[in-house]
Amino acid sequence: MNDDKPCCAADALHRIRQVKINGIMTGITMLDESIAEIRAQDLKDEPEILAALMKRIKIYNYIPKSVEAEYARALMEEYKKTRTKK
Repeated sequence: MNDDKPCCAADALHRIRQVKINGIMTGITMLDESIAEIRAQDLKDEPEILAALMKRIKIYNYIPKSVEAEYARALMEEYKKTRTKK
């Protein structure tokens, strides 16, 4: 596991990527790094991938309970997009 955590707020700011969630562009910190880490685990089952991805994303981002399903859907879309780019 790559433990490349941001050293400061400025570094974390550079690691934000915008994703449309519930029709609103939303900044997600450490998204690319989180996707890479989950991909390295070579998980095959989509619910297992989603659970691992949400767990990792919640370390760096506040996700309100009321929109967790929308975040999950958007994060899985981003995960799948990176898989097709390879």
